Amino acid sequence: MNSVEYLLKTTNIYVDESGHTGNPDGNNMVLGAIWISLDQLSLFTDAIKTIKKKHNIPSHREIKWTKVSKAKLSYYKDLIDIFFDVEQVNYRAVVVDKSKIDLEAYAQTRDDFYYKMQYLLIRTIAAKRYGDIRIFIDYKDAWSGVKTAKLAEYLRNTGKLHNKSLTAQPLRSHEVLGLQMSDLLTGAVMYANRLESARKSEAKKELVRYIEEKASQKLTVSTSPSAEKINILIWEPRG
Repeated sequence: MNSVEYLLKTTNIYVDESGHTGNPDGNNMVLGAIWISLDQLSLFTDAIKTIKKKHNIPSHREIKWTKVSKAKLSYYKDLIDIFFDVEQVNYRAVVVDKSKIDLEAYAQTRDDFYYKMQYLLIRTIAAKRYGDIRIFIDYKDAWSGVKTAKLAEYLRNTGKLHNKSLTAQPLRSHEVLGLQMSDLLTGAVMYANRLESARKSEAKKELVRYIEEKASQKLTVSTSPSAEKINILIWEPRG
């Protein structure tokens, strides 16, 4: 659906990250984001609440990739179905092999690199839309507000956006279903790109396969920039 009315709508972007450059665990860093037209938000969140009731999951129970287990696999598959079934709800991820990051070569700090990857994540989304962009990032520490303000400023100054009405703010993920679903999909992309020896959960491997079947694509390869429902960039440093 790419009508003028759709393109002009306000878009919410819910950003999650896994394996930050400062985290020694794992071989990859993944930045991921659910993005959704504001007028579809209620439909999306109501559908998720219905799935929670179906599986007798308390409404306050947070959706998290780390909680995926054999006992709850059908619940998480139903959540994935909601993502694929609701129109105007999409996901994008940037996957970074941390062994390929050379901060010294480009005189960058970890934060500089992080904001550049956030820019790569959000630019492709923002370039598709002409309406207001509202970015929400999981609140992690007292610096979250400063970091999100800097991210919004960075995007406005460096991004060739159709609409400069772009804001960013931190929210607590346990209160925001959009952030929780972003955590689920980002966790799946992170897991799919792990070394095989590190993928030991059969339930998580099954959920990754389920997502790949629904998307008709692997979570370990880049998609076309124009891809909508699942859009992935496997980052490579410039030569």
